[in-house]
Amino acid sequence: MQFFKDSWLLLILGLGLSMASGCEDEQIPWEAEDAPTRLVVEGLLTNEDKKHRIILSRTADYFSNEKTPRVSGARVTVSSGLDTIPFTEQDNQPGVYVSPKIAGQVEKTYTLDIHLNQPLNQKTHYQATETMIRGLVLDTINAFIYENPLYVEESPMDSLLLYLTLLGPEPKDIGNYYAVRLFRNGQAVHDTIDEVDIYSDSEEFEGDYVNNLFFFSDFLPGDTLAIEVSTVSKNFRRYMNGLQNIVNQSGNPFDLSGPPANATGNIDGGLGYFRVSFVTRTWTVVKDQRQGKAPG
Repeated sequence: MQFFKDSWLLLILGLGLSMASGCEDEQIPWEAEDAPTRLVVEGLLTNEDKKHRIILSRTADYFSNEKTPRVSGARVTVSSGLDTIPFTEQDNQPGVYVSPKIAGQVEKTYTLDIHLNQPLNQKTHYQATETMIRGLVLDTINAFIYENPLYVEESPMDSLLLYLTLLGPEPKDIGNYYAVRLFRNGQAVHDTIDEVDIYSDSEEFEGDYVNNLFFFSDFLPGDTLAIEVSTVSKNFRRYMNGLQNIVNQSGNPFDLSGPPANATGNIDGGLGYFRVSFVTRTWTVVKDQRQGKAPG
């Protein structure tokens, strides 16, 4: 995941998006003069029956040559009312806390509790709460490659257009947001913070069962394409927009005009985000339609 080294730049999905869970560690520094040391939380709980992770670190100075320091020795739990899930720190991965195999449940609200054994900025207890929103359930997907009608020689965009048809029921009574990740032959594509795509079911996901997406991407006919679609909250979408504004606001890392104040996570007293998502996945083989006209 992406590491941020001050009180405004944070780690996050993955997701992620992990989007949340599969990204490479990547440090993006920002200097905030005299900023107090704060806890940074990177967490994701899904409906998948697996071990889930919470990563704890702390902010550091811009000119530090070390990786963002991890926070060890904490007591970390996630609860949903009657059930409390312990997250155990890994012996070989300081600051990484892992649950037993468990699947989150749709429409349940989960609370993350963190108790530090040493205070950070005079604080030892941190909390975050989020609800798992029901969403699209993928039945199948079709993927086709077309010639990009907008492509011209020496253009920075790709000459091929990837057209996806997603088939599966999508609830229309909620107003969902979705984080979408693509995998080419097992490898995630467009997986950095500034490339994360979040879609709305009132715009891109308009259909009750059939939805179409376009990508200017480097897939080729015969590639295995896997897709992961995760529900995200409106608050998480705002958080990601804030992070992307920070990442993209200046190409010069020393242009430190002051940290934006719009990358607000859900960690009470800390930084970062504890995300709870309903995840659906499927895969297909990309087919060649370059002699045909892309659907409009």
